[in-house]
Amino acid sequence: MSWGRAALGVLRDLVHAERVRAGVIARGEGVRLARTVEIRSPHQLVLGDHVFVDSGVLLHCGGMEWCPGGGIRIGAHSYVGPRCVLFGAGGIEIGESALISPGVVITSHQHTITDAAVDVRLQPIRFGPVVIERNVWIGANAVVLPGVRIGEGSVIGAGAVVNRDVPPGVIAVGVPAKVKLER
Repeated sequence: MSWGRAALGVLRDLVHAERVRAGVIARGEGVRLARTVEIRSPHQLVLGDHVFVDSGVLLHCGGMEWCPGGGIRIGAHSYVGPRCVLFGAGGIEIGESALISPGVVITSHQHTITDAAVDVRLQPIRFGPVVIERNVWIGANAVVLPGVRIGEGSVIGAGAVVNRDVPPGVIAVGVPAKVKLER
């Protein structure tokens, strides 16, 4: 492949990404997406008004042959910080006024290990929707695993791994995340 062809391919990809970004922004009032946000399956992304998705975020909304369902919904006035990764193959719903700090990973699917003789990439995938209710704050570099619900008004500490439901109005920290205080 010539350099010219490669450059045209890169340019074509950039133009496509900008069209996708502009189309998503046009769906809501006051929606802001940083130029470096990557969106996979944008038809499965719903953003409320005044959502801000910061730089370097990956929004993987499912819709691939291995995950025909899924999707990501982010409620109005919510913020997704830099370098976050949201894997929405099993569905992610984020309520209004949520704050997702930098580096957070939210995944609604994961590989299982059912047969040690089979490569990990060929193992069955488990899907479980993630629900983050309104007014939740998730601290930097936290991880939220499939099938988890985080209750309204809760705070998840930086670096926590949330592998089970968190009730409303609490502060949960640690690996795995455990409730330490009520708000």
